[in-house]
Amino acid sequence: MHSNLRVAFLASLALLQVIGSSGCKQTGKIAPTETVAPAAIVQPTVAPVVDLSMTPEAFLQATASADLFEIRMGKLAMQSADAQSVKDFGQRMAANHTAIQVIISKIAKEQSFTLPTSMNADDTATVDRFSAMQGVAFDKAYMTLMAEIHPKTLAVFRWQYDNCTDLAVKPFAVQTMPIIATHSRVSEQLNAEVNKEELRIAAELKAAELKAAEQRKAEAAAEIAAANAATLAKKSGSKKSKKQTQ
Repeated sequence: MHSNLRVAFLASLALLQVIGSSGCKQTGKIAPTETVAPAAIVQPTVAPVVDLSMTPEAFLQATASADLFEIRMGKLAMQSADAQSVKDFGQRMAANHTAIQVIISKIAKEQSFTLPTSMNADDTATVDRFSAMQGVAFDKAYMTLMAEIHPKTLAVFRWQYDNCTDLAVKPFAVQTMPIIATHSRVSEQLNAEVNKEELRIAAELKAAELKAAEQRKAEAAAEIAAANAATLAKKSGSKKSKKQTQ
């Protein structure tokens, strides 16, 4: 993953692990309100294992950080995108995350939590990079990024949905997760449209790589079998030679 790309919440998680994961203990599972669709991108064969647990304070801080980025990127999409569907998606992101920001700011104030008020360095660099893009190029890059980060954002919300017991943060996670799930689903759909050709090529390359890997396995197995057969034949020939000599 490119270091400049925003991985919503997960980057914040890495920075906030020093706060610890106590405060939201395991409780009975709650069935999610919406099935989560995977991002329409070629995923790695083995996904890294990430600890998604956060304290209520860390979760709100990560949410606030992601909101600042989503709002800025959404407004940028409204200005720079070519496709109306991408402009509309950007408007939805800006509006939804502004509303979420209002809610968590209220919770943070009530519980004396400090929230970030500006984007971090990585997010600022990403916004700067996207600010130089226009039209179709922006559409492709923006929807690739959105399809990549939203399932990960959703995974963080899902953990809180399932496990958090904080009386203020738990309801927020439960009420907001369906919104994030919709963002994930729509970003996947738009990415599939905007990057249709790129995704087709990526899928073909992936299929070719898998086929080549299987071919290499088959060839290696055949070489081993041939070597084993040659060894057995040599041993058998040696035994026959000894018998004839006797």
